[in-house]
Amino acid sequence: MPQPNVLIILCDQLAREYVGAYGNRIARTPHIDRLAAEGALLTNAYVPLPVCSPARASMYTGRYPHQHLLHMNGHPEHTWHTSVARLTNRPVLPESVPSLGQAFKAAGYRMGYTGNWHMGDDETPHHGWTDYWRTYRYWRNGRDYYVQHLEDVGLAETFHDEHRRFSFGSGLPAGVVPSGRSAIPREQARTSWTVDQAIAFVEEIDTRPWMLTVSIKDPHPPVIMPDPFANLVRPEDVDLPASLADDQLSKPGAYRRSPGFLNVRNMRESDWRRLIAHYHGLVAHVDAEVGRLLTCLDEQGLCDETIVILLSDHGEMMGAHRMVAKGPALYEESIGIPFILRWPGQVMPSRSDGMFSTIDLNATLGGLCGVEVNAGEGLDQSALLRGTVASVRDAVFVEFYASPPNVDDWMFAKTIRTERWKLNMFLFDRSELYDLEADPGEMCNLIDDAAHAEIRRDLSERIVVWAEATADPIVPLVKQAAQRLTLA
Repeated sequence: MPQPNVLIILCDQLAREYVGAYGNRIARTPHIDRLAAEGALLTNAYVPLPVCSPARASMYTGRYPHQHLLHMNGHPEHTWHTSVARLTNRPVLPESVPSLGQAFKAAGYRMGYTGNWHMGDDETPHHGWTDYWRTYRYWRNGRDYYVQHLEDVGLAETFHDEHRRFSFGSGLPAGVVPSGRSAIPREQARTSWTVDQAIAFVEEIDTRPWMLTVSIKDPHPPVIMPDPFANLVRPEDVDLPASLADDQLSKPGAYRRSPGFLNVRNMRESDWRRLIAHYHGLVAHVDAEVGRLLTCLDEQGLCDETIVILLSDHGEMMGAHRMVAKGPALYEESIGIPFILRWPGQVMPSRSDGMFSTIDLNATLGGLCGVEVNAGEGLDQSALLRGTVASVRDAVFVEFYASPPNVDDWMFAKTIRTERWKLNMFLFDRSELYDLEADPGEMCNLIDDAAHAEIRRDLSERIVVWAEATADPIVPLVKQAAQRLTLA
């Protein structure tokens, strides 16, 4: 059988709780839902660190952040001087780290990438995606392909002004996050532009199989969307998160110090309803553009010979536990993501609760496509997706370091998430233990409960074993934290 094409639709900050296929009753996601109905949907897919750059680097390399060394978003090099080792954040994913793109390029695939790279120099093709490169940088970084397009159509200043006015950070002084309608027409919006570039790649005539990553920056904030999506969902119709009233007093102090908590400190119910309704609208725009991609495959006769994957680099709190954004929160809404894979005739429609980490993506695509990859720490989960096994992993591991402006606030954490339990072991802060079977909303922190001392000890020991096996440079600090939990 010929090798399949691979279309990776990588969203940024897409919460699985806001996709209809994952149970949201008012989500406007018919195209993503169609993809799920025709493919395999995973309910327990997780990222190894809930921040864009490190999550993407892990996804493409099969390595944990403490191995590829992108600990936080693409900021200048930063060093933490711990008592056992110096940790230096890489601002760029170097070519010396083996990646998914390199492997498929070597296997003869035509490689394309549209949207944001977010792991260094966005203007230069990286890691094998060298045949077609149509990218943009994050808005603060200046003039890129997309901004040049906006300049050509007279919308560049509008774009920059909206991103300044509606960013999450702009809400910090008032403690209320803004959101609203964009004045940029849908046809010129960033997500639409990204998909335009992707369709142009698919329509090129070439005999080689191809791999295309469509990196969609939305629904990452600012939460602004073009018509007709701005008023698609009424604020009075949204469901408020059940954990919205969480005061976080029994949780790590890192959560209460984070921008994701401080930026919303004065949000009233009406503010939350407005923000959530607009987030639904932004997700709906993403969905509409996914629909254009699927239509393109249908029209080109490529549906049956193309693996389509839809996932996100991390989640979005959107009011859960009275927070927005992602890390340092290690709640399900932050570390959990949607993951859907469709390959007609090869992967049957299914819904699986098997544990999946995005470090497995590299190995899994290699297994499905018959391409030799450097899997790193990732596992080949193709059998899970094909439905021939119920599970491959019994746990996933997650970590966190810091995120500006808190780079000197050591929010170091190591997490293990099993089918029932989650331990967020903070190295310099209060830890968390949740029984996800009894408390799926993660409201009751059991870390000090003597009745769960054995669970706490077993999970902390598993984190130590994982840290040692993956050559974590701060293993001694991990052991010290585990010992404190064992003695508690």
